Amino acid sequence: MRERIAALVVVALLAAYAWIAPGVRHRFLHDVITWDAPKSQAVELPPGIGPGLMPAPRVRVILIDGLSASTAHTLTTWSSLCKRGLDLDVDVGFPTVSLPVEVSLWTGLTQQQTGIVFRSDRPLVPPLAKSIPSDVPGSRAVAENHGYIVRSIGFASTLPPAADSPVKDRDAEAWKTKWEAAARDAVTSDARLAFVHVLRVDTWGHRKGRDSDEYNQAAREADAILGRLYAAAPDARWFLLSDHGHLAEGGHGGEEREVRQVEHCIVGPGIEPRRGGLVHLVDMSRAIADSVGVSLDHASRARPLMVALHEPLEQDIAVPRLPLHRGALAIFALALGIAATVWGVRRWWLAPLWFILGCILLLLVRGQPTLSTPMLYAPEGRTMYLAWLPALPLATAATWFGLGRLPLGRVLVAQLAVPAAALVANLIACGGWSALLGAETAPVVPHFTGYTSPLLLLTAHGSAAVALAVLARTVRSAFGRQPPAETPRSAPSGD
Repeated sequence: MRERIAALVVVALLAAYAWIAPGVRHRFLHDVITWDAPKSQAVELPPGIGPGLMPAPRVRVILIDGLSASTAHTLTTWSSLCKRGLDLDVDVGFPTVSLPVEVSLWTGLTQQQTGIVFRSDRPLVPPLAKSIPSDVPGSRAVAENHGYIVRSIGFASTLPPAADSPVKDRDAEAWKTKWEAAARDAVTSDARLAFVHVLRVDTWGHRKGRDSDEYNQAAREADAILGRLYAAAPDARWFLLSDHGHLAEGGHGGEEREVRQVEHCIVGPGIEPRRGGLVHLVDMSRAIADSVGVSLDHASRARPLMVALHEPLEQDIAVPRLPLHRGALAIFALALGIAATVWGVRRWWLAPLWFILGCILLLLVRGQPTLSTPMLYAPEGRTMYLAWLPALPLATAATWFGLGRLPLGRVLVAQLAVPAAALVANLIACGGWSALLGAETAPVVPHFTGYTSPLLLLTAHGSAAVALAVLARTVRSAFGRQPPAETPRSAPSGD
């Protein structure tokens, strides 16, 4: 009886975790996309001393949101202008989300320095007090839509204006027919700095993916807009920018090179034709600041343009490194899980093969989970769990047969120690524990944040599969036994 009660308690606990974990996942994702992160150190860029760009009377910046480098190379006007000026590969850092990247662009501080790492549909209110445009009197910005981004940066004048909610644009439908004329007015004005934010490419990147006809058509439309705006102010110094690329199937936010590294060009007075190597986004910040005659924050790691050109970056130097103490704790947690599993496994088939196979199936069928992959954010996670469902019967089968040979505790440890340790280690690495305990902080870290979402679901499903086997064994032991044989009676006497 005592063993059955213990087994039922275990079933209840595992079922409770399987029920609660999807909600914990929702809370985790909410924290990722909503809050800011603690400020930390910027990545170290190769140092050097050299000249920056000379100031220019008028500087015009156009940013085509979501334009991948591979697509930019196919655009007629973009490529023609880049050949006439300085053509650069630029690493925008991590994460690759529009508002954080553009805050980095206009401050010269990396996402880790600002702490702004996602902020989905959450404008900065009030706007940045210290930025390049806030230091340029009369600076102007015009956005095709999602104007809350330019309204967050600190420009003296921004369009479109906000609606009652700061995240919404006023008269959004009417603005669709007016915004290009407003952009042309900004670039032809006497303003020292004017910025135009084109968003249609990013819109179709999310809806259809980078390889879709719609995305490429939007890119060609953006290229035509660039041509018309440049023709209206050909004597200005132009910066042609993108804030991130897109995956082939659509999505951005993660650390993938195809998303993180884009093409930027500078063309106009004082710019000689040249092809440069990989530089950091903050180096472009310095180039814009020098062009308009202002200084960046003293904490900026941005380098003068000539230094950046002579000291190109290594491919992944812009990806922030995991802090040593968090990495050590995560490794320790995973090692404990592996040690516990080794203790629990007495037959090879008692190893958590379901977990290993589930992870392999996810990677093979859906690809690596990163902040760029839409499956990470899906409310139910159906795209992910359909990949690993075939592995779950292994958990039920191993638990069933294991309970016929070993104590319940040893079987549970064998099946669940490594999956639990992997989840715990991942949460330690990404800083997720403080967020789950109620802190308003964004646990955004390369690689590890992306894996937390599937790990929460996979361990929940595995716990349910193990609980099913424990329950079935318990029921069988209680109701499946044959009644004991009756004691034989002696034959009656013949007397």
